[in-house]
Amino acid sequence: MVNRTSGEIFSPEDKPFALKKKMNSVSVKWYGTNALEFRHSGGSFMIDPYVSRDREKLYIPTEVDKYITSTPDFILMTHAHWDHLPDMPHILKKCGAVLYASRTACMIMRAYGVPENQLYELSYGETLHLPGNVTVTALESRHMGLTGEAEGYSDVPPMDELQSASGWKCGETFAFLIEVDGQKILNLGTANMLEDVICGTECDHLFCGISRWKDGFPEMLMRNIRFRHLIPTHHDEFKLPLDQFYLRNDLARLADAIPGLTSFEIPVLQWTDLP
Repeated sequence: MVNRTSGEIFSPEDKPFALKKKMNSVSVKWYGTNALEFRHSGGSFMIDPYVSRDREKLYIPTEVDKYITSTPDFILMTHAHWDHLPDMPHILKKCGAVLYASRTACMIMRAYGVPENQLYELSYGETLHLPGNVTVTALESRHMGLTGEAEGYSDVPPMDELQSASGWKCGETFAFLIEVDGQKILNLGTANMLEDVICGTECDHLFCGISRWKDGFPEMLMRNIRFRHLIPTHHDEFKLPLDQFYLRNDLARLADAIPGLTSFEIPVLQWTDLP
């Protein structure tokens, strides 16, 4: 049974979804695509920070220096595609943080000479207790359009392979369930999931990549995740620079497919308090 007014899915025997009282303010800044920064009472962290937004050049240092000016405590990466990972060597050198990511993503970082003490290879189902009293569970996920394992790297790839977008292989895909300041945040970096893993997950805020979502995704979303708010990501025209930012119609299509969907959009490049 789906409660279309609240965005929750439940069966009659389920207990009501009891949300925790918010203890402290959590704020978020969206940099387009699935690039997010969170501030909380104990510090800050980022997910998928990519701002170069250029499929040919991949990485534009002036764009990174213009937009990424903070020093997060740690960084999470959902997968290793060109629109998520290429700015990471520059960001890690600037801020000194640790990247928590797939084996594929870490292998690519090693090709760029990122030190081992800034790389942590995640395992599916692993729960991490990270700086700032943040708990992160790394859940196995799927990229949009994929039903099985994505192509990745088990060894350090040659640099010439990484000069084109096709060399930034997806690799292992993660969703992140994050507990911070009394709130639960779930991030899906792409419009797909592994139902056996995600089914029954509860969160306050679902940051969901909805880029060009396909038929069946709305039903899969409502069947498996109970959330208070859906906050869309990756629904901008991400091949254009941030100073030409605009949104596509992915959220409007999703709202039509899920009547009563409880969602709100956060403005790009602005800090927003999570309710």
